[in-house]
Amino acid sequence: MTQKLGDKIKLLRKELNMTQSELAGNEMTKSMLSQIENNSAMPSMKNLQYLAARLGKPVSYFLENDTEEKNQFYEEIQEKLRKASDKEAEGRVQEALTILNDIEKNYNMDKNSKHYADFLSKYGECLMDINEVREGKEKLQLAVEIYKKQYLFIEAAKTYQLLIGEPWTKFDYEACLRILDESQDIYEKSISKDYSFEIESLYLKSLFHAGLDQLEESVEVTKRAINISKRTGIYYRSDELYKNLAISGLFMNQLENFDKYIEKALLFATFTDNKKIQASVESVIALKCNQEGEPEKALEHLNKAIGLYEITMPIIYSQLVVTYYLLERYEEALETIQHIIFPKYALFKYDYLSFWKYRIYEGLSLSKLGRYDEALQAVEEGIKKLQVVGISKTLSEAYSALSEIYSEAKDFEKAFSALKKSNEINDAATRNRLYY
Repeated sequence: MTQKLGDKIKLLRKELNMTQSELAGNEMTKSMLSQIENNSAMPSMKNLQYLAARLGKPVSYFLENDTEEKNQFYEEIQEKLRKASDKEAEGRVQEALTILNDIEKNYNMDKNSKHYADFLSKYGECLMDINEVREGKEKLQLAVEIYKKQYLFIEAAKTYQLLIGEPWTKFDYEACLRILDESQDIYEKSISKDYSFEIESLYLKSLFHAGLDQLEESVEVTKRAINISKRTGIYYRSDELYKNLAISGLFMNQLENFDKYIEKALLFATFTDNKKIQASVESVIALKCNQEGEPEKALEHLNKAIGLYEITMPIIYSQLVVTYYLLERYEEALETIQHIIFPKYALFKYDYLSFWKYRIYEGLSLSKLGRYDEALQAVEEGIKKLQVVGISKTLSEAYSALSEIYSEAKDFEKAFSALKKSNEINDAATRNRLYY
């Protein structure tokens, strides 16, 4: 017959000729220990660790074959994992790791269980976040194997997908697409469906195609994700999907559906009260206004974006610098730069280029104020950052700005050289069908 946890504690205490008061010590009351021994109360993990140490047994001894007790501690583990997940989502990765380290230290998990795989999956994700790639990948891959042995193919696919973190930071979107395809192979072994996962996979796939300047493919994949939402009534990431359709149309100069997509994006973002996405959508509208020579309207939308989201995205401030320059409000452009801090998270290629674009317009603003040396330094530093992703239309724009500054400084030879470089990069970008 299976012994309950309280029975085990009582039996060991009596074998050691200890009274309840002696075992309880200063850690708990005698009354609490009595309730535990009578199986009318459960000890906390801290108290169980104390009792186990006093009785000379590992914690696992008290949990063996005790389904009820195991379930309680499994629930504790899951609650801690949820807290770690919340911390990680908020960017507080070190706090998440503290919780995960506590789980590893204080809970004796079955190394073949789903609970252990859940732990490894979250731990690996957090390690990838702080660029501890080798150990992070090891934990993620081990979690995948445990899930697969348990026939938990959806969980395995979701965890495998987290491996995109490393190539993402290197702008290696072809590698990201391979990982997505491999995670899809795992997912297809499941007899059940997870439509949110399918939408998430297509959303990521659309981003990576866009990162490779394959905007037609990106649009096609995005529409597939939207069709799943319409068919299932699961509108996961619909705000971002419609926003991305609007951006793609903007870059491909296919604007006939731009307003419709923006309206849809705002509708879903407002419905879910996602202020961050609402702000992002407003910045997309501002981008279009700037491209169409309407910086006054762009400024209205950017101010609205800043008002919507308390922790304003640095890319919005970067675009605000561009807008103030176009409005010939150069001092305000330079003041705005004080708000710009490079984000801790890995940027998507377009966002990366959009972010560093502020250095171009910082240089142009400084030049208009006659501060040529500072202007050249700003643009040259911007060029170094932009070159990380290779040839781009934005890099061509940076060299064109450099040419303009040299020209205003009366250094026409360097102005011509920079302009020539700008044209060469633009021609290469056009040949390679690059959009930004």
